[in-house]
Amino acid sequence: MFKIPRLLVMMFLQYFVQGAWNMVIGAVLAAYGLKEIVGSTYSVLGIATIISPLFIGMIADRFIASQKVMGILHILNAGVLFIIPNFVESGNIAGFLIMIFIVGLLFYPTTALANSVSFRHIDGVRWFPIIRVFGTIGFMIVGLILGYTGFSSSINSFLLASGASVVYGIYCFTLPNTPPTSRNKKFSIRDAMCLDALSLFKDKYFTIFMLSTFVLMITKTAYSAYLPVYLPVLGLEPASMMQIAIATEVLFMFLLSFLLSRFGFKKIILFGAICWVIRSMMLSLAATSDGNMFFYIIGTLLLQGICWDFFFTAGDIYVDKKAGPEIKAQAQGLRFIVSNGFGVFMAASVCGFINNRVVTEKTLPSAGPQWQEFWIYPAVVAAIVAVGFWYFFRDKDVIMTPNKQK
Repeated sequence: MFKIPRLLVMMFLQYFVQGAWNMVIGAVLAAYGLKEIVGSTYSVLGIATIISPLFIGMIADRFIASQKVMGILHILNAGVLFIIPNFVESGNIAGFLIMIFIVGLLFYPTTALANSVSFRHIDGVRWFPIIRVFGTIGFMIVGLILGYTGFSSSINSFLLASGASVVYGIYCFTLPNTPPTSRNKKFSIRDAMCLDALSLFKDKYFTIFMLSTFVLMITKTAYSAYLPVYLPVLGLEPASMMQIAIATEVLFMFLLSFLLSRFGFKKIILFGAICWVIRSMMLSLAATSDGNMFFYIIGTLLLQGICWDFFFTAGDIYVDKKAGPEIKAQAQGLRFIVSNGFGVFMAASVCGFINNRVVTEKTLPSAGPQWQEFWIYPAVVAAIVAVGFWYFFRDKDVIMTPNKQK
């Protein structure tokens, strides 16, 4: 009973934990004189995400209930997050990157599993946007806490994440039981390599969507990794300012189900990609526009709801609709590997190279033209994705019908 309220709390805690360490990691590293490894940090996280989600998804699909897998991973992750501040304070770059790699191995599969648990117990099109919005609220609340306490550029953010991860890990064991759907199926090498989920790439339009997601990660990673570094240059506190963006995410999450039913996946995802173009251009204009700088930044933040919900959350629902019931956990893991695994690794490498080459000054006015140039690159990438998706994606097979509840 009361499955949906329990799933709401699950999603709130999932993104509260993520926001506590991931939202401000660039600002923390910059504050401790480690700005040059921001790109490397996200690359390491990308490598970790390539390795673990499909394997963990296979375990959840075949051997252990998903909620138990999540609980174990979060409790283990809490211990790793607790010791990371020691490496940041001492400037031990190699040790920090190893620890953040382990965080990626442990944490990111749980995001895919949280989606999978939700879809197993609800009508995804109707209820998932509402459940997912509580993740956004969790992200917002932890951002306000970080801003109020001054932890947004402090190693204390990792300690906050560690404590929250312990609480969440214990809570996972109280979630609705989500047993393996393929427990009685004979194990094979095909299962170990997760080829059932990879077979989704035989669908042309699924491949186009995943390729679009992969490339757009350059734009998304430029925003998530470097906005916390960029805003202090403009004299703005990142964690508090970013809550404006998250508030719009909440609004559009409530509207997403209705809009998907009315307009379909292509128009919604395409509009999300277009808004990433607009957002990156506004960030570029803000760098050298003293009078209108605050206007451009607010506009950028207000676009978050469309940029994120229309492209990435709608994408979660699209993947669930394309996957069969026996591989839904693997499919969500596959989608996460493409975006936060290979996508982030590639994007962080590209963005880190560009930022370290282009942005060499730390303060205005000399840093202004450099940041203006930097934000043009992700805008161009998003424009290419939007045009390509508009021209090639014509999937009419995904029907917005309710899933059977289990």
